[in-house]
Amino acid sequence: MFDEKELMFQVKAGQLNKLATLFENNKVQLFNYFIRTGNNRALSEDLVQETFMRVLAYRSSFSGSSTFKSWMYGIARNTVAEHYRKNKNQALNCDMDDEELTNEQTLAEEFETKQQNAIFNKSLASISAQDREIIILSRFQQLNYQEISTLLDCNLNTLKSRMRNAVNKLQMSYQKLVGDNS
Repeated sequence: MFDEKELMFQVKAGQLNKLATLFENNKVQLFNYFIRTGNNRALSEDLVQETFMRVLAYRSSFSGSSTFKSWMYGIARNTVAEHYRKNKNQALNCDMDDEELTNEQTLAEEFETKQQNAIFNKSLASISAQDREIIILSRFQQLNYQEISTLLDCNLNTLKSRMRNAVNKLQMSYQKLVGDNS
């Protein structure tokens, strides 16, 4: 195993080939972050590339005061925000795919799983972008609350409160959709 923070310090020192390792180990999670925040596949791929171009460009600003992942997600957030500032007329284009299913599932289980995933994705898309982002960063990207609070520049207790509210909104939205589908 390797330490991503140490690899980033090596990139900062001029060993640019180490960035390839960071890219390979983070591209899928970063792509999933962009997909889950409401971007289509092609744009998500472009945003991953652009994020790592910025990681390279801003390597001298990496101080190591946070983890590499939280620093990278800070750049990713700025990258997507800048993209939408430049392209204000472009609407969000959700392209959330259902998870791959194992061959062991019956058709009924496969249908139920797809239906639950579709309802969950619709529920996630229905809450505010701010609420969706903290849920995605915590639950899907596995950043801890301290990393997220640093990334979002808010107090840890404030983040915990925002997380509780976001999860409650997600649950309410999910329950409403489940009730609509009954």
